Amino acid sequence: MQSSSSLPSSPKREEYRLVFPKVCKTKDVISWLREGKLHFKRYPGAWVTCILIWFVFSLLMSVIPIVGQLAGGLLNYVFIAGLMLGCYESAADKPFTSQYMFAGFKHNLSKLVGLGVVSMLVSGLIMWITLGDTYMAMLTENMEALPADFDVNNLAISVLIATLLLIPLMMALWFAPVLIIRHDLSIFAALRLSFVACFLNTLPFFMYGLILLPMFLFGMFTLCLLYTSPSPRDRG
Repeated sequence: MQSSSSLPSSPKREEYRLVFPKVCKTKDVISWLREGKLHFKRYPGAWVTCILIWFVFSLLMSVIPIVGQLAGGLLNYVFIAGLMLGCYESAADKPFTSQYMFAGFKHNLSKLVGLGVVSMLVSGLIMWITLGDTYMAMLTENMEALPADFDVNNLAISVLIATLLLIPLMMALWFAPVLIIRHDLSIFAALRLSFVACFLNTLPFFMYGLILLPMFLFGMFTLCLLYTSPSPRDRG
């Protein structure tokens, strides 16, 4: 692992020329997945290290009431931006190290934290509007506050509406971290350009999501099994 003094330097403008988003074909999704697999195979140790760091950080933040959740939300896109920058450098045949995960702390930190603020505020507002008191009960983990006539069917409909409303937000956030760290765009300029890029490529991203969703659910299910499975001592 490289020393902290060898963190990625500031991107040079001539190397990171910003262009209008291009329209991709649906078949490009396969090449995206292949490229991702290739990046991982080139530097598996660095990627596993990044995943473990992120997992431990998220776990620690989840057990700290309120403050931990806020810190996790604020720093989320700082880590994502660093990894995105590392992916770009790796595609340019530069070595990828776990140091890239912390590159966001060195470049445009305030903007990346601000992106986390926008994400939390907008998503929180959408969830509060659609779920109301149920969302507040989920945040405070006080399910006893739910009314006695709580309707599961209404909850399912509310969750569906919230999901549909969150899609435009996710489109705006998808490329925003890398646009900030690589191109020094403002928060709202990055959100706008990211949304345009996703909108122009709605079908490829839809196919991309259909492929990744089962993989994501399988990974989450595996982690839940590992977390909830009894230890050998408990079995005894």
